[in-house]
Amino acid sequence: MTSGEMQPESNPWRALDAARGLLITLIGGVIGYFAIVPAPASSRFWISHNGLLQLSIGVALQLAIVVGRPLLTRYERAHGLEGQLSPMLIHVLQLVADGASVLLFALAVFGGIASFENGI
Repeated sequence: MTSGEMQPESNPWRALDAARGLLITLIGGVIGYFAIVPAPASSRFWISHNGLLQLSIGVALQLAIVVGRPLLTRYERAHGLEGQLSPMLIHVLQLVADGASVLLFALAVFGGIASFENGI
């Protein structure tokens, strides 16, 4: 292969999708971790149990995408379908998963803030 030829694996969105998914997973996981760490009795954390469930679902969705992408690549190679499944379709599914995770994160945070305000 000469230096001017493109490799078949060159997908410009693949690295960005993975980085964005891992960042969303990391943020959701850190917020979820601090929500379950015991706090002093005088302070309350602002995420409820329902919010923790929503965060957990969002993190699980992101982890499923992160684990599923290499499995999809392996499936394509094993069945001779390399490049047949649309990279654009995979990118759109990644964006939908990212959007759902961010929505769940926002619902968890805003639900916790609303319950904190009602407790005052």
